[in-house]
Amino acid sequence: MRRQLHARATVHKPERVVLLQAFAQVLGRSGHSEVAASDEVDVQGFVQAWALLGLAVSTAHAAGLFNRYGQDVRGRLPVMVFVESLIVGGPRQLMLMESEVQRGPYKAGQPASHMGKIIYPQCRKTGVWPPSDWNPALALRSARLPEEQLQLEWVYGYDVHRATSNNIWVNCNGHIVTYAAAVCVVYDAAAHKQQFFRGHDDDICCLALAPDKRIAASGQLGKDPTVLVWDSVSCTQLARLAHGYGYRGIQALCFSSSGSKLACIATDNSHSLFVWQWPKAIKLLERKSQPGAPPAVYGVAWSRFEPDRLVTFGQNHIRFWRLDRSSSSSSSSASGELAASSDAGVFCKGGTHSVLSAAFLPSGVVLTGSPDGAICSWRGCRCIAVHPAHAKGPLQHRPDGMQSYGGVAALVLLEDGKTLLSGGADGHVLKWDVSGGDLGQCLQRLLQLTPAASQAAAAAQRSPALLGAGPEPSARLPPAIRALDAMHGAAGVFVAGTAVGDIWEVDGDPRILLHGQPGQPSCCATNPRYPHVFASTASGGKVAVWNAATHMPLRIFPVGQGMTALCAAFSPDGRQLAVGLDGGGLKGFEFHPEMRQVWWHQGFASAVDVLRYSPDGSRLAAAGHDKVVEVYDITPAGLRRVCRCVGHSSAVRHLDWSADGSCIQSMDQAYELLYFDAASGRLLKSSCRDTAWASFSSTLGFPVMGIWPPDSDGTDINSADRSPQGDLLLTADDSGKVKLFNCPCVVEDAPGRCYGGHSSHVTCVRWSADQSYAVSTGGHDRALLQWRLLLPPSKQERQAAHLARQQQVLAAVDPAGVVYGEPEGRNRVDKARGVAGSRRQ
Repeated sequence: MRRQLHARATVHKPERVVLLQAFAQVLGRSGHSEVAASDEVDVQGFVQAWALLGLAVSTAHAAGLFNRYGQDVRGRLPVMVFVESLIVGGPRQLMLMESEVQRGPYKAGQPASHMGKIIYPQCRKTGVWPPSDWNPALALRSARLPEEQLQLEWVYGYDVHRATSNNIWVNCNGHIVTYAAAVCVVYDAAAHKQQFFRGHDDDICCLALAPDKRIAASGQLGKDPTVLVWDSVSCTQLARLAHGYGYRGIQALCFSSSGSKLACIATDNSHSLFVWQWPKAIKLLERKSQPGAPPAVYGVAWSRFEPDRLVTFGQNHIRFWRLDRSSSSSSSSASGELAASSDAGVFCKGGTHSVLSAAFLPSGVVLTGSPDGAICSWRGCRCIAVHPAHAKGPLQHRPDGMQSYGGVAALVLLEDGKTLLSGGADGHVLKWDVSGGDLGQCLQRLLQLTPAASQAAAAAQRSPALLGAGPEPSARLPPAIRALDAMHGAAGVFVAGTAVGDIWEVDGDPRILLHGQPGQPSCCATNPRYPHVFASTASGGKVAVWNAATHMPLRIFPVGQGMTALCAAFSPDGRQLAVGLDGGGLKGFEFHPEMRQVWWHQGFASAVDVLRYSPDGSRLAAAGHDKVVEVYDITPAGLRRVCRCVGHSSAVRHLDWSADGSCIQSMDQAYELLYFDAASGRLLKSSCRDTAWASFSSTLGFPVMGIWPPDSDGTDINSADRSPQGDLLLTADDSGKVKLFNCPCVVEDAPGRCYGGHSSHVTCVRWSADQSYAVSTGGHDRALLQWRLLLPPSKQERQAAHLARQQQVLAAVDPAGVVYGEPEGRNRVDKARGVAGSRRQ
C-alpha cells in the first residue's frame, strides 16, 4: 500500500492527499479536505478506495486490517485512524500515540486503538498501558457478556454466629434445611447434593419449618426486612411478608400448630412481635415484646397443643402470650384481627437469666434452657422448678457482642409428645422423659461430642491418601450443640448442629454430614497441581484444606496458639502450603504426601496479607501491613531473604509474579500499582506493558480496568482473579456479589454476570487450576461458597478433553492418591464412613 501511494504521489500531491482523495470519492465528498475525523468506512468501501488507487485488496485482508486498526460495533473503520497509521509509519505512530494520555477505559462501540497511557479514576496515580501488540478487537469481546456462567454448587457449613434460635430442620423428605449468608440450603444426605433457595438479598437471621415439615420460612435483615415463605422440596417461593421500614430485620420465626399462621420477631428497639396469616399475606397482629438493644429477644415458640399460646424468650426475658380473636371481628372472617395479652415470666429465686430455648409440653408446662446448663419448668407465668441437665460449657460471644455461656441452646419435643431432646454447650444430647407433664428422668445420652470422639469421626470421613493420616491436633473443648431436630418418622434419628459449623446425624452411628468452616474465613487458595484441592484461612487460628469433589475437609489444622492465619498459597508442585499470620510470621506446611510444618519465619512486624510462590516454586513473595514486599528463597533449612521491595505508601493487598519469575507487580490500599525486579528489589520505572503475568489477581491494571462500576471510589472490589486459560475474570465486591467478566476487561463499566449468595462483602475469590470451579469467601457472613463453571455447548467437549488429560496427569503424579472425579471421590467417602448410599436412602 505504501509503495502504491509513493508511486502516485507528486511534489504538490503527497501520499496523504492521494489516499484521502480516494476515500473522499468513496464517501461522496468533493475533496480530501472534507474528510473529517469522525468519518468511517465499511469493508466494501475500503476495498473500493484501494481499487481506485490500482491495488486489489481482498475482503479477508481488509477485515484483518479492520481488526488491527480498530472498528466499531457496526464493523466500520475510522478513516483518519487508518490514514495516520499508514502514512506516519508503525514505530513513529506508536511513539506519537504513547505520548498521548487517555482518560478512562475504552468506550463500548468506539475504537479501542489508543496505545498510550490510560488513567482511570481507580488507577489515577500510576496509570496503565496496553501491550505493544494490543488487538483492539479484544475490546469488542470485553463489551459482551461472557458465554460461560457460574452456578452455586456447594455451601460449606451453616450459620452459627448470627442465629439466636434453632436453625437446622429436617423436612418431610428427610433432607436437612438450614442457611448460610443469604442462601437457604436443602441438603440430601443420600445423594450428597444441595439445593438452594436464593430469594434473599441480605443476611438471613432465622429459619422455621411448618408442622407439615415442608413449608419453610426465613427472615432477613434490611431497611425493609422481609420474611419469605417457600417450599423446602421444590425450593420455590410461596409468599413474601414485608414488615416495613425501621424494623431492621427479623430475628426469630415460628409457625402455628396448623401451619397457617407465622409469628415473627423484629430487631427494632421494641422487638415487635408480628403474627401473619401468611397464605394471604395478612398481618393479624403487631405488638411490642421487649425493649432493649437488639437482639434481646432470641426466639419464639408456638404451642402445638394450644393454638392460642406462644412464648418469646431471650436476654433476661421470657414473656407468655395468649392470642384471642377480637370481639369486634367476625368469628367467621378468616382475616379477622387478633388481640393479644401477655405476661412477663417470674423467675425463680436466684435472679433473672437469659433464656436460650423453649418447648411446650402437652400438659401446658413450658421448658426453657438456660446459659448455666439447667432446664427450667414454667407453669402459667412462674418458674416452678430448675433441673440440672448440662454443663454450662465455655464462654461464647453473643450476637450483641457480650460473652455468655452456651448452656442449653436447643430443646426439641419429639412427635410422640412424651420425649424431649436437649442439646448443650458441653457437646451432649440428652433424651428426657416428659410423659408425666414435666421434665422427668434422663433416659439416655444420645450423643457425647468429646474432643477425641469428634476428631475421630471427622478423620474417618476424610478423603484418604492425598494428605496421609498424620496426627490430628487435639482440642481442649468439645464443640457446643447449637441446633437440633428429629428426623421425621424415624424414631431415634436426629441431626445436631455444632458451634464450629458441622452438622451431625445420629442414628446409633454418629457421623458428620456437613463440615463447616472453622471461623470467619479471610482468604482461599487453590492448588495448582491438584485442581480438586483448595484451602481456606479463618479466624481462630485454623486452616482448612478441602476436597472440592467430595466437599469434605482433607485436613483442618491450627497454625499455632494465639495466631490467626490471614492468607495462604500453594506451591506450583502442590506439595507445600505457605500461611501468612497476623503477627507477621510465615509458616510452611508440607502438603504432600503428609501434612507437617517444614519452616517458620518471622519476617514482618505486622500482619501478612498476601503470599505468592514464583512460577518455578523456588521463591516466595510476601507482603502486608509493613508496606514492603519481601522475596525469599525456599531452602531445606527454611526461608532466606533475597531482597526487599520498597516503595508502597500503605498496606500491600495483591501480588503477582511474571511468567518468567523476573519481576513482581504489587498493589496497595492507596491504589498504587508498582513493579519490582524480583532479584534486586529495585523499583522498575517501565510500564511493564509487555510482561506476561503468571497470575493476575490485582484489581488495578490494563486487563482489569473495566471491572469497576460507575462512581466507584476504588474500595468496591476486594479481589479479582484471571482464569488459568486467560479468557475469564472473576471479581468479589463489597455488595456481596461475585461477578464473571470476559478477559481482558478493558471497556468502561463492562458487562458481567452477577451472582448473589454472600450477604456481606466478599473478601476473596479464586479459580481452580482446571478452571472448572471457583471458591469465594465472605466477610461478616462467614460463608465459604463453591461455584461451578457452566460452559456453552461449543466448549463442553474441549473441557471434557481437558479434564481427561488432567486425570491422567494426576494418576501419573500420585498413583495412590485421590484422582479428581466426583463419583470416585464419593465412593471413597462412603467406604471411609462404612456406609453405603442405599443404607442412607
